[in-house]
Parts: sequence; C-alpha cells; structure tokens
Amino acid sequence: MQSSGRPGRRERPVSVGEIAATALALIDADGLESLTMRGLATAIGVQPMTLYRYLPNKQAILAEVADLLWRELGPIDPAITGWRERVKAMWLQLFDLMLRHPHAVPVIARGGSYSATAGADTAGMLGELKGAGFTPETAGEFIHTASALIVGFAFAQLWQQEVDSGLGPATPAGEAPAPDAELLEFARSLPSFTTGEFGRALELLIDGFEGRLRQQPGVLEA
Repeated sequence: MQSSGRPGRRERPVSVGEIAATALALIDADGLESLTMRGLATAIGVQPMTLYRYLPNKQAILAEVADLLWRELGPIDPAITGWRERVKAMWLQLFDLMLRHPHAVPVIARGGSYSATAGADTAGMLGELKGAGFTPETAGEFIHTASALIVGFAFAQLWQQEVDSGLGPATPAGEAPAPDAELLEFARSLPSFTTGEFGRALELLIDGFEGRLRQQPGVLEA
C-alpha cells in the first residue's frame, strides 16, 4: 500500500469507508496479524489518533471490514429454484469470497458478530431452511456444520497456496515412523487439495440433512 502522503498532511478528509478499504487491502497483502493502527494510519496518510476520531479501536475497524466484505456478496440468481440448490449457491458464493480474501477468513467467519450485512444474509439462509421444513434446531445444526466446513476448506486452500509457493516448512518437525509399504503407496496416491472438493463436501452435507428432513413427519419432499 502506498501512503496518500506524509501522516497528517492530507488535504481531503478521511472516511470510514476509506479506513475499511485500506485495512482490507493491508490484510489481503500482508495478513490479518500485520494490521496495526499505526500501519493503517501510515497507509492512509494520517496520524494514528486521526483514526480514533472515526472508529474507537481495531475491533471497530474489523467490523467495518467485515461489512465491506459481506457486501461483496450479491443476491442469489432468482432463476435458481428449490431450497437445496439455493442453499448450495449461497455457501458456494461465500466460499468464493473467502478464496478472494484468504487472509480475511477469520473476519468473514465472524461476520455475524461484526456485520449487519452478514446478519441479513444469515437471516436469508434461515428463511430458505425454514421454508424447506427445517426445525429451528436442525437449521441451526446445519448452519453450524456448514460454517465449520467452509472455514476449514478456506484455511486448507490458503495453506495449499503457501505450500505451493514455498512458504511452508521444508520438512516435518521430527521423523514420523515409516508406514508399511501398502499404506505408503496409498499415501503417495493421495491427490492435492482442490477447491472443487468443497462443492462435493457441501453436496454430501446437504444430502445428509435432506435425508433427515424427509424423515420428519408431515414434511413434503422439496
């Protein structure tokens, strides 16, 4: 990120939107842990105290970043019909957002705590599940399970990228016991992680919950 000038030497005022956008750019470039009030102020071209006039602390800044990220999600295509396909489309869209901003996955995942936009999208998901006949308990279980699945896959994608770029450790710490020949051959045949695996895992998750849904008395097949 290039500074807009020397700290405190700006001619135009700062805005909350600029603070959030600059913070996200820093997170995308250098990781969430690298974001500091001082570094953010330098990137914007102001003194750190200027930021506190707009947002009181780093958590407030991350709340704005979360809302900025969740606003990247557009509405689901109305041509997609049926609860199953619409729910799948929602989670795939969220996964694409995490792939675009892998260092911001923790902020995206905590969107419900940070962002009004995330809360509205969660309500939309709940509406789809309720319309399909899910009980509140089963809908909650589905969302919790899908949330864990998507975060795990998003981090796996980030780690795969780091390994592919040489950022991972060269060798494991210590020596693992040698597996037998048959297991070693099996291990060597394991494919590398791919983003398409999330879609297949999501299908399996929806299959399982759809099976439970059909077992509920009085629920018609969607």
